[in-house]
Amino acid sequence: MSSLEHPPSEPTLHTCHIGTKHGFIHPCGKAHKALDKAGVAHSAQVYGKGKPLGRGTEGTRSDLKEISGQEMLPVLALPDGSTVNGSKAIAAWAKQQQT
Repeated sequence: MSSLEHPPSEPTLHTCHIGTKHGFIHPCGKAHKALDKAGVAHSAQVYGKGKPLGRGTEGTRSDLKEISGQEMLPVLALPDGSTVNGSKAIAAWAKQQQT
């Protein structure tokens, strides 16, 4: 059973501890920036706090795998129950949401 609220009540970005730091080079930061730039209100679920470069996190994101089919970050969970996996796909989705 997943410990995540799924589907979430608002778009939720599942990301690593880097968050918005180093967004110009890191996929999790790129995803945050794309959502912010598009004006998409969202919350964040941070994984791997205190684990530099995600070391030792393989196999520990079973709840994320349950909702998205994989453990790689970033993942955007949407209120309709779907997910968008990866920074490029999240950026493309965010761009589509702009009005």
